[in-house]
Amino acid sequence: MRISHNHNCSIRLVAASTILLQIICLGVLGGMGLCAKAQILTKEDLQKQIEIYEAVSLQAKTPDMPAIQAGQIWSHLGTLYQDAGMYGQSERAFEHAMRLLTVAPVSNSDLATAIDNLGTLYMETGHVEEAEHAELKALKIREESKLESELPRSWYHLATLYLREHRSAKAKEYAERAVNAFFADRNAVPEDKTGSLLVLASSLCQSGKYPEAIAKLQSAFQMAKETYGADTFPTGFSAFILGYAYWKSGDPASAAELMRHGTEIMGKELGWRHPAYLTVMTQYARFLRDEHRLDMARAIEQQVKNMRAQLNANPAYSNGLDTTDVAALF
Repeated sequence: MRISHNHNCSIRLVAASTILLQIICLGVLGGMGLCAKAQILTKEDLQKQIEIYEAVSLQAKTPDMPAIQAGQIWSHLGTLYQDAGMYGQSERAFEHAMRLLTVAPVSNSDLATAIDNLGTLYMETGHVEEAEHAELKALKIREESKLESELPRSWYHLATLYLREHRSAKAKEYAERAVNAFFADRNAVPEDKTGSLLVLASSLCQSGKYPEAIAKLQSAFQMAKETYGADTFPTGFSAFILGYAYWKSGDPASAAELMRHGTEIMGKELGWRHPAYLTVMTQYARFLRDEHRLDMARAIEQQVKNMRAQLNANPAYSNGLDTTDVAALF
């Protein structure tokens, strides 16, 4: 699930992306929403932000503006497009940002962030080798430049990537590093804490360690409620993932209400036009089938099919509809 704030920094929750929150958790949690002053913005606010930054980007040209500043603007625009599921435009914006950010004098922090963001986008759209290359490059820049405070973000995104590839041991290793660093840092934002917890818990699920995973997901769910409120995207997403873990552990009774309520919140926040919501609803339909609620499952599956057909006809969305980073958590 991906959550982002100002143009100097973008954070994957997911991640998302998102990272959820890039889930996400990519960062998964790569939310699919924006965070400004600890407030989750709606999809309407996201569209307004895109319009603002598209207008600003027209002025973000050298020599009228320093290359670093222009690169920051384009990098943030890429993040906005990514949060909206507009993957083709996101990739072009990140590539343009990187060209600007390699003009001397180079800010290694901003360059690493842009490369990192492009890596999360590659992950969301299923380009795994390119994603790993970009994430490791961003990590190397941060290590060589002694950007210690930025290392946890690289660990977080690599954990999400390895989770997606079902390399659960490596995912757990990097996720634990990220979780420990974020929870030890008083300045770490809640999106990074919850997002990295979701990735760590999902790596435990992949290994069949459900009780340990559920304990961490309960912590993430509680943190989301306390930070953002009961009916916001991070809380809904955390509820759904917690319910999913209960389901896979063999406890569908505990899963049912969490998954239902989570999809309800996410539907209001994202809507059917967002690739991440389609991924979540596909999982929910599978749960309903498992519970022999076939009529509801079929209705959801048909809606997902119809919406995918519509979005696939739109070049802004078609790249990566089936590979959005939320899928890394399942």
